[in-house]
Amino acid sequence: MARRQPIEIAKTLKHLLPKRRITALAKEVGATQRERKVGSAAFVLSLILGFGVGNLRTLASLRRAFEHATGTTVVPSSFYDRFSPRLAKLLKALLDDVIGRVGKSDGKMRGVLAQFKDVLLSDSTIIRLHDLLQRSYPACRTNHTLAAIKAHIVMSVRGIGHARLKLTSERVHDGPVLRAGTWVKDRLLLFDKGYYRFQLFACIHSQGGFFITKLKDKANPMITGQHRVWRGASVPVVGQRLQAVLGRLQREVIDLQVDLRFHKRAYNGKRSGASFPCRLVGIKNQETGAYWLYVTNIPPTKLDALDIGRTYSARWLVELFFRELKTSYRLDQMPSSKRHIVEALIYAALLTMVASRVLLEHFRSLMAVDRRQRIPEERWAGLFATKASDILAILVRPPRDADVLERYLVPFLVAEAVDPNVARYRLLGRVEAGHAD
Repeated sequence: MARRQPIEIAKTLKHLLPKRRITALAKEVGATQRERKVGSAAFVLSLILGFGVGNLRTLASLRRAFEHATGTTVVPSSFYDRFSPRLAKLLKALLDDVIGRVGKSDGKMRGVLAQFKDVLLSDSTIIRLHDLLQRSYPACRTNHTLAAIKAHIVMSVRGIGHARLKLTSERVHDGPVLRAGTWVKDRLLLFDKGYYRFQLFACIHSQGGFFITKLKDKANPMITGQHRVWRGASVPVVGQRLQAVLGRLQREVIDLQVDLRFHKRAYNGKRSGASFPCRLVGIKNQETGAYWLYVTNIPPTKLDALDIGRTYSARWLVELFFRELKTSYRLDQMPSSKRHIVEALIYAALLTMVASRVLLEHFRSLMAVDRRQRIPEERWAGLFATKASDILAILVRPPRDADVLERYLVPFLVAEAVDPNVARYRLLGRVEAGHAD
């Protein structure tokens, strides 16, 4: 019987965040002006595994952790000088580099989702900032803070980390930020009503992609056909407006073809109208009697109506992603009033999460099948944050010290990461199996 491959923390994270690559990027963006006692790579790693995990919320505490991990003493002024606008550029370049290498889906979808190349989730989250950043990132008037940043993220349900990131002020609407290109081909996008735009639907469809979103509350499209025939004296719906017949329907599932009409951009002072044919699916809520209504371009031959509803429930994964960022990695706590430091710390937090997910997938891949599904992301995130200082020491200490620490840490992580609730399954697994509520 073949011997099981050992779990290697240092090798996995050094492959993800190689010191040579970090040093090269630092020189490219001008973050390295001269040779220092401790190089850019050790500084970046301490930032990712210090501030990024939420344990260190001040620059002074981060400096002390940096000194402890590297075994060197740094003058405070020299350490603070590293937090320049070039640092934000370095971390963004490193984040883009990491995403380009591991941000894509690392495995095929299973079950009802196997026919898609990947399933992508699009959403945004608000991060409150210091009031002095009002000019750079103005908040909405309805909020109690003057400054807020909005992080727009497109992430894969199977990939590690996220696929795309854009930072804007809170006042920027979600819809125009998401632009479909050739990258959507054969992929399924799930998004909420904030991205509801007919032009986006048409663009995704023309690029060979698929989408599912909820129908807007006041939408009243024309029904042009139905994909499911009911026996008996069913309510005639073809040729009717949706709102005219919706209140009279008693069926558990609605599966219709509709025409969504919209206005194009004004050209020479005139605006022309257009229509986009798509599929409308409704799943009856047994508690309220109302329907959950979804709009999609997925034909019934690919997913039936019930599978459409189950698949859309996977969008909740992006909410769990944001909750993990704000609870385990404290993304909602930005202790600086300087724009470049705030941006650098946001990129550091996202790099932390990518590193955490990469290490999680490494652990899962080397564990028994019955145990790998019992390591939930949020449980792992809390464990990763707790042991981040030890992981940092493994990466920056001499090999002899790092090996001893890793031999102690791996069994601890394996024992603590596995959820003792055997019957608890992850959300994505339930969606792929067609069992999600």
